[in-house]
Amino acid sequence: MNTETNIFRRLDGLIMLILLAFFIISLVFIYSSQQTGQYGAQNFALKQGINYFIGFALLICVAKLDVEQIERLAWPFYIALFSIIVLLRFSPTSIAPVILGAKRWFSIPILGSIQPSEYFKIALIILVARLISKHNSINIVRTMTTDILLVGKILLVTIPPSLFVYQQPDTGMVFLYFIAIGSMLYLSGLNRKLVAVFILVPILIGGVLVYLFLYQPDIIYKQLIPLLKPHQQERIIGWLDPSGNSDQSYQTNKSLLAVGSGELLGKGIMNGDVYIPEKHTDFIFSTVAEEGGFLFAGFVILLFLLLVYRIIRIGQSSETPFGTYICAGITFSLSIQIFQNIGMVVGLMPVKGIALPFLTYGGSSLFSNMIIMGIILSIRKTFGLYMFANKNPLSFF
Repeated sequence: MNTETNIFRRLDGLIMLILLAFFIISLVFIYSSQQTGQYGAQNFALKQGINYFIGFALLICVAKLDVEQIERLAWPFYIALFSIIVLLRFSPTSIAPVILGAKRWFSIPILGSIQPSEYFKIALIILVARLISKHNSINIVRTMTTDILLVGKILLVTIPPSLFVYQQPDTGMVFLYFIAIGSMLYLSGLNRKLVAVFILVPILIGGVLVYLFLYQPDIIYKQLIPLLKPHQQERIIGWLDPSGNSDQSYQTNKSLLAVGSGELLGKGIMNGDVYIPEKHTDFIFSTVAEEGGFLFAGFVILLFLLLVYRIIRIGQSSETPFGTYICAGITFSLSIQIFQNIGMVVGLMPVKGIALPFLTYGGSSLFSNMIIMGIILSIRKTFGLYMFANKNPLSFF
């Protein structure tokens, strides 16, 4: 295995450059977002700066691990995180407070709020990658039976913890879990009939919902939406009919106003004047678009695309299927997370509690994403290939 002794020479230049850019962008726009009366004297930008330094330390620590070590940690990491999620469910509100109707965080002195479901996403991706690679190495001759057995194994480790996370409630995180494992299963070489079922069923359900919305809206509004939790009902109704439900679509309408008013070049840093509740968190991109304009918002999206592309390239060059599957799960999970967050900011998607990676304020989201990047760098350090070629000028380390 081709590895290098100096940890800093193992780091990927393009990824580190992108993360540095996100660090600067996040601090600048969080600082700008908090310059309104709703925040008082709180300095979220300073806290985010501290979070980033901790995050970079986590990234380096994880990057120092070998892929084999990460694979050996799959089950212990999964069991530990699953246990913590179960513990959260039954913990008193003194250490696991209910915030906006959701019980997703442990409140720990000094450390602050910790969201176990964020870290469980990492544990699940690692474990599923291990299960797939081990299963395929044993069952060299693939049959429908072996593929169904593989799917059964994956669902067995995914469904129980997902039910606990759904009850928090955190539907968005559960969605990310299944997106990640779905992409990994697809790349595992499943029988085409099984793949067709997994693809056609969601398409069929989506088609039925679209038909009902267009031609039988009463079924949507009076029979299906009432089955959801109250906060989910408000978000769906506000998304489907924002003009007729101004209260439910308040954040979305304000976000659209902020994005649109930024025009091409933006209003300038610290000049944003559209009020959006808690916009330093999930709606940080609205501040980026308002103050930086279309051009800078496009630049941020380009950074995300470059990051995703680099992860794909590292996955393609991985020396083990385990590393490839991890990169696949991270690629799809990260891509959907970015699409969902920016989509809700511009009104294309319903509002969900999904953070914009690396930019949204918050420790758990940032720490988990930095750990993910550390895993990617651990996979990358086992080979000598860089983006495009060995002489790629973007590879600084």
